[in-house]
Amino acid sequence: MQEIKNMDCFLLHGWGVTNLIWEKFSPKFNLFKNTYTPCLYDSIVKPEGTILQSASEALSKIINNDSILIAWSISGLIALRLLGMSSKIRAVIFIASTPCFINKDRWHNVIDTKDLEELKKKLLNNTRSSLNHFASLVAHGDTQASKTNKAVRRYLAHESNKNSLSRWLNELETTDFRKILASINIPCFFIFGENDILIKREIIKQVECLMPEARCITIKNCGHAPFISQPEVTYKVISEFLNERI
Repeated sequence: MQEIKNMDCFLLHGWGVTNLIWEKFSPKFNLFKNTYTPCLYDSIVKPEGTILQSASEALSKIINNDSILIAWSISGLIALRLLGMSSKIRAVIFIASTPCFINKDRWHNVIDTKDLEELKKKLLNNTRSSLNHFASLVAHGDTQASKTNKAVRRYLAHESNKNSLSRWLNELETTDFRKILASINIPCFFIFGENDILIKREIIKQVECLMPEARCITIKNCGHAPFISQPEVTYKVISEFLNERI
């Protein structure tokens, strides 16, 4: 525990929301020296190049040695990309995340291309409507879905971030970091929601095949955002993992 108190933690938000999504969850992390919640949109991403590359480069310049990453949803790809350019990361906790978000041959239980294309069209035609639709997908399966939906909507990204949001979806469609995950040699923890309709809990078997030493867990009665709908349980399992593996 004493070693953890000397570490920094970086909470990375997902697509469609701002870094304020962590404002009620991050105060629980008093076990770290510092807790940061960087914005992954225009303030950190360059107009040229890829979102994953530029966000990872920016983060690599601000993280300190022995930092812990907690990455929700698509930001798990940023975490994996960052691992390839920095040796400062001590462990990664992935929440509702996967090294590949699109269903492929021998890789299922994630997002169908047609569903992603539908979201991309919604974003193009009506940004606010597409973000509200995303909030409902995140909340789906929660015991208190309406409460979670309302919470997510409170932190939805601004329409001015439309370009970044669109670029994220394009990269989501083409990014496959399964080989990177299989090569990682630091502690990794995967947390999934029991009723998540975006990243289904059955993905655990596939993740374990890629990384047998990874710890995977399913949190009951929640969807794509366990840290919102089941914050106490999520905090508890993260703390236990870190105490056991760090």
